[in-house]
Amino acid sequence: MKKIFFVMVLLVALCLCGCSPFNSVILQSSNIETLKGWSFQYNQGTNDYSLFFGLLNEKDKYISADVDVDIRITDEDGNELYNQTRSVTKKDFGYYTSQVAGEQYLAEIRIKAAEINEGVSTSGKVYLTVYKEGIVRFDEVNCVALYCLPTKDVSLETEQLPIELNVKAYDGKTDSVIKIENVSYEYDNSLTPRLKITVSGVKTYGGNKTGYDTISYKLYDSSGYLVDSGNLFLRDLSAGDKFKDDSINIYDVKPGESYLLKFAEYSW
Repeated sequence: MKKIFFVMVLLVALCLCGCSPFNSVILQSSNIETLKGWSFQYNQGTNDYSLFFGLLNEKDKYISADVDVDIRITDEDGNELYNQTRSVTKKDFGYYTSQVAGEQYLAEIRIKAAEINEGVSTSGKVYLTVYKEGIVRFDEVNCVALYCLPTKDVSLETEQLPIELNVKAYDGKTDSVIKIENVSYEYDNSLTPRLKITVSGVKTYGGNKTGYDTISYKLYDSSGYLVDSGNLFLRDLSAGDKFKDDSINIYDVKPGESYLLKFAEYSW
């Protein structure tokens, strides 16, 4: 009977020693020595962000702890988009693997996309200060938020439409007349902010020709500065033909900016 009891005690002891893979890493807050592995990412599937960081003890072993984190997020112009203090508990720690760092035992803080204000660039910086009053405080560190921050929309206005523009020949005589009736645009801020402009209208005068009817445009920002200019080349139009041209693409537009598009007769 004593032998059976001894075997049962031994089996229980073995089970307790092997029941948790975290025994070697989950220590008390007082063991915190190093902050490591902080990073920031956007989670497209859940439309939120993850802020990661790891804690190590004096033996460079990953540990978990209850700590507080001051978080600031800014865009490339220094505009503050987020400023909150978040509390982390031991249940917020887990194992994460990346090609660069391998497996790490990190805390994860989730931030909803709606909690971050819109800025003027898709990239910026995330600042974090990890501390626990009376126990530990690390200096503020930062990491890059790359092409993932929410940005403000842009707006585009034009001169009063419709507007008719003469297309002149080399001798200065009017060869045809182009009537611009509508301007629409699409704003893409996924990587480099881009404005794609579509101009539509009709040719009201002039014969069919195999060349181009050319009109000019200029784009100004809200301060009146010229930011882009160019020409529209409308091919093979006869009088009465409608057109829709989407060849105007403006790159590196500034989120939150208001632009004005003006058209003019092409000058030889």
